[in-house]
This record gives sequence, C-alpha cells and structure tokens, in this order.
Amino acid sequence: MSAQECEYVEYYRIVDSAKKDYSKQDFKEANQKFKLAFSKTDFPLGHDLSYALISAIKSKDDYWAGSIAESLAKGGIPLRYFGKYQKEKWYKKFSSEFENYSTYYKDSLNLVLKDKLLSLLEKDREFNSKYHEWRTRETELTLQELINGANEILEEFKTLTENYGFPNERIMGYNYVRRKNAIEPFPIEALIVHIYQRGVLIFENEIPKIVCEGGLHPQWIETLKKIRGFGDSTGIEQEMKARYAKYRRI
Repeated sequence: MSAQECEYVEYYRIVDSAKKDYSKQDFKEANQKFKLAFSKTDFPLGHDLSYALISAIKSKDDYWAGSIAESLAKGGIPLRYFGKYQKEKWYKKFSSEFENYSTYYKDSLNLVLKDKLLSLLEKDREFNSKYHEWRTRETELTLQELINGANEILEEFKTLTENYGFPNERIMGYNYVRRKNAIEPFPIEALIVHIYQRGVLIFENEIPKIVCEGGLHPQWIETLKKIRGFGDSTGIEQEMKARYAKYRRI
C-alpha cells in the first residue's frame, strides 16, 4: 500500500504517533499531529476525533476544538457527550448550531445500516458467549445449533455488505456508547475474527482495500492472516464438526 493508493495509510500512521504523545500528556505535540493526520482525509474517524478534541482543549486551541466538536456532531454524537465542555469558549456557538449538525447527520448518513450493524454485533457477541458456555460445559448445544448460529451471523453480514457496502464510519457515522458517554470504534474487527475462527475467511482478499477506506486499522492486514479455527477454513460445518470432536469427543 502506498500513500497514493491508500487514503488512510498516512492518516493511521500519524494518528498512532499522536496518541502516543497524548498518552505522555504532550498535548501540544499531539494536537499538531492530529491536525496533520486529519489533513490527509476528509473523514477523520470518531475515536480519533475524541482524542483530538481533548488535545485541542488542553492546548488552548479553541477554534480547532470547536471545529472538531462540529465534525463529531455531524457524525451523530449527541449534545449530551459535550456537556463536560460547557465552559469552553467554543461551546455556546456550537450548542446554538447543534440542531443543524444533527439534521446533517440524519440527512447525510445511513442510520439504517448503523442500526443493522449494531444489532448484528450484539447477536455475534451473544452467540460467541453462548459458544464459550458450551465449550466449558456450562450449557449444551447440538452440533446443528452451533452450525445454524454461526451461519445466521455470516449470512446476515454478507447481506448487509452486499446491500450497503462494507460498514465504515464514512457511510454511517460514529459509534456513541451511551452507557459510557464515550465514542468508540465499531467492533467490526471482533465480528470478522469470529467469522474467521468459524471457518470462513470472509473478505480475505479485500482487507487491504477495506483498510485504505478507513474500515479497519492497518494492523489487521497481518493479524487476520494468522487467525484460524480448529478446522481447515473450508466452512462453518467443517469447523463446528472439528470443535465438536475436540470438546465433546464425537
């Protein structure tokens, strides 16, 4: 991947460096690097913007902080999230225009896709939890139940991507987690890892392209090459039979 071919390659590299400065509380250096990173794309990612907002505030870079807050609001982050910043110089103007940002979000981004993805991620989390309970003999599942559960998630993800494209933030906005009042990446990596472990190497040849479009961090290009289940990656049925043989000795 070269910078010419990949919109996010330089972006990710600079953001990772900015976050290291942030963790050392070198907010001025982090602030400058976030500015540089965000100049590499017209759609910075939500989790990165949340770090950049704090860096800008700590650096007293008020205009830039207000601009970051606006980007977050246009990506679907609610006013509630910004309550802790009410004393900042930019907040009054920002809050007075918030309804416009909210309207932009609803009109410009795919909220149906976002809801479908969040529902699928929760379904995957529940199935994975149930599988581990079965593995440790806390519950019982038939081989067919394991196959059906894994197949349902795979097919739903395939349908979702066929209908909408790979779900990234540019299409559907940012992931606000209300119970934490925090902005987090959508945990799509976990879903893909689980599907790989269940015997299907989904998007195997498209991962670099997905990274270049901001859908996954570059680290996943190499990481996913190493992730496999107990079987030979020829499908869910073969994988679940291998697991049943391992954990139930059939």
